[in-house]
Amino acid sequence: MNIDTDPKKIDELLSRGTEDIIDKEHLRAALLSGRQLRIKLGIDPTGPNIHLGRATILFKLRDFQKLGHKIVLIIGNFTALVGDASDKDSRRPVITQEKIDENLKDYLFQIGKILDIENEKIFEKHYNMEWFGKMKLEDILKISMNFTAQQMIQRRNFKERWEDGKEIGVHELLYPMLQGFDSTVIKSDVELGGFDQLFNLKTGRDLQKIYGQEPQDVMTFKMIYGLDGRKMSTSWGNVINITDEPNDMFGKLMSLRDELIIEYFICCTRLAMDEINGYKEKLGNKEINPKEIKKILAKAVVESFYPKEVADNAKKEWENQFEEKELPAGIEEVELTENVFNIVELLLKVGLFKTKGEARRVIEQGGIKIIKGSAVEIIKNWQEEIRVEKGMIIQSGKRYFKKII
Repeated sequence: MNIDTDPKKIDELLSRGTEDIIDKEHLRAALLSGRQLRIKLGIDPTGPNIHLGRATILFKLRDFQKLGHKIVLIIGNFTALVGDASDKDSRRPVITQEKIDENLKDYLFQIGKILDIENEKIFEKHYNMEWFGKMKLEDILKISMNFTAQQMIQRRNFKERWEDGKEIGVHELLYPMLQGFDSTVIKSDVELGGFDQLFNLKTGRDLQKIYGQEPQDVMTFKMIYGLDGRKMSTSWGNVINITDEPNDMFGKLMSLRDELIIEYFICCTRLAMDEINGYKEKLGNKEINPKEIKKILAKAVVESFYPKEVADNAKKEWENQFEEKELPAGIEEVELTENVFNIVELLLKVGLFKTKGEARRVIEQGGIKIIKGSAVEIIKNWQEEIRVEKGMIIQSGKRYFKKII
């Protein structure tokens, strides 16, 4: 396998979007050596969709692939049963094996939107049930004997939970060891993860030393903030999923806070850094409306997952709706047989919401409109009865529409 050792490409790979690298000089030397490296990423299928926060690491993996290195993807169908507590301030809900299997259905399809998963020379995958499913309790105990309870409790979020009197499950203490053991099985040279996973990644280094292996280098990444200003997380529902419909994805990106634009360019696209720095300078000098730069960002992200013409159309639809004040084209149509609905029941019936509580909240915030021809009515009373008419459009927020036929 030909390995690209171009120093400029390697320096960008090591710097773009990264938070920390252990050991950076060691990793740089390994990349320059011409040896194919085994680059590990573990993903637990705790939800059915991959969001942009996770996609940032997949983009980095693609950069490694382009240099000729092999990605070793570990899908944690065993570790998901335990649950990674890295970013949790309380015990996370237990997930069942059935739910894990359901979440896994489209995982490789989604990963394949970014990585080359067909070329065995640069891609390898495992499910960690392959080895953990065969292990006995004594095997797990032997792994855990290499660490102390004090080591585990001293990790930041456990320490905070301990001091706040919050529960810490014994099974949660096992997770870093299990993730670390994965590294010994596949003999990884490098492991990638979010910076909140640094403790887990370093545990992998420790276990590799114990098992007589060269410790993996570790690369962590800057946090990508979600739509509510917190870390993008499936658990919090503040995500932009890479399977979102193009128009929806574009619209979500246009709602980003201006200060996040450059970070999203760096981490969620592969536009050239010179181009991104040009946008950064223009924003800093206030030479351009941030909205125009945000359009470029949104289009670039959509193009990462859909054809260019689809991204162009998403941009056009957004401009028609929010700049030209036109209703979007292709509004989904719903056929109803009843004539009168309570507004909450109507919203659930047409599929704008999944729960009554969520629908009531948006109604009370004035986020629901009924459009009949040129007449627009804002609904603020969740007990209101709505008489349904053919051609009527129901709008939720700025981006979601349903048309009654």
